[in-house]
Amino acid sequence: MEPRKLSSGRWKGRVVRYDPDTGKRHELTQTFDTKKEAKNWAEKEAAQYRDDPNRKPPSEETLSEYLTRWLNDVAAGRVRDTTLIAYRRYVKPVMTRPIAEKPLKSLTALDFQGIYTEMTKVGKAAGTVRHTHTVVRNALSDAVEWGMIPFNPVDRAKPPKKTTAPVETMPTPDEARALLEVADSHRLKALWYTLALSGCRRGEALGLQWTDIDEDKKLIYIRRALTSDGSLRSIHEPKTAQGRRTLAGTPYLLELLSQHRHQQKLERLAKGAMWKNSAGYVFVTRSGGLLWPNDVWAMFKRLLKKANLRKDIRVHDLRHYGTHTVMGSVVT
Repeated sequence: MEPRKLSSGRWKGRVVRYDPDTGKRHELTQTFDTKKEAKNWAEKEAAQYRDDPNRKPPSEETLSEYLTRWLNDVAAGRVRDTTLIAYRRYVKPVMTRPIAEKPLKSLTALDFQGIYTEMTKVGKAAGTVRHTHTVVRNALSDAVEWGMIPFNPVDRAKPPKKTTAPVETMPTPDEARALLEVADSHRLKALWYTLALSGCRRGEALGLQWTDIDEDKKLIYIRRALTSDGSLRSIHEPKTAQGRRTLAGTPYLLELLSQHRHQQKLERLAKGAMWKNSAGYVFVTRSGGLLWPNDVWAMFKRLLKKANLRKDIRVHDLRHYGTHTVMGSVVT
């Protein structure tokens, strides 16, 4: 397992072992000054465990039991909540089939090959099947690392080949202008123009707070994003340094945002104590609540319909549209 940085600045090395008689999980930990020291210790301990001639896997643990434990104990500590929900969704086809009751030591590549075939027959997309393959393979790779099985049977199964994604047709300048003209009368006009003129993503726009907008320097700081999966909504910092960036704000966009801020103040006064936006988010509901990405998508589809535009244009396409094609006709 990867070392974990502590609040003190030190690093905790972690190794998972299983009792040879009961199969119960035990986690060994030790603290070090550097990540490298923690990682070296963990690798050494894991190697000793794998090479122990007296070690034997928990023979009665089923795939279902193991995957449940892996999702709760391991994956939950590695990934975000929304990603974990996606993991659970992708392993469901495995958990609901007879293979789930097989012991880990009895699993074969053919077991998983059969699942991929069944998923394909019932209409699951090749990408979905490949995601299932990836998540289960990662889970069983940990089982190999912990000495529970000698090899990963999923490595020998073959998911459907990656299909070539259809070419996305970007909006033409005329289509983008038509969309933004319709958006002029929308309550969240500033949101649509922010997406079109700044180049930020939908989740990044929904994660903007007023403190992220510097009108004097004409800059917009991307510091967080709002995402959702099912009934879970999450606000998190960008995964990479590239994701945490600064965008230039055009004078027109900054003026729109200023107008939007004034509009929001009026909505806040109207709601009084019922106003929910205590963190100062830029784009919120009429009562100050956070917007759901899917609701924004639904609004966008209605704008497309009102503008008599193609249904295959995506919210994401706006950020690739850019200021250079809008400025001449819409932004004056």
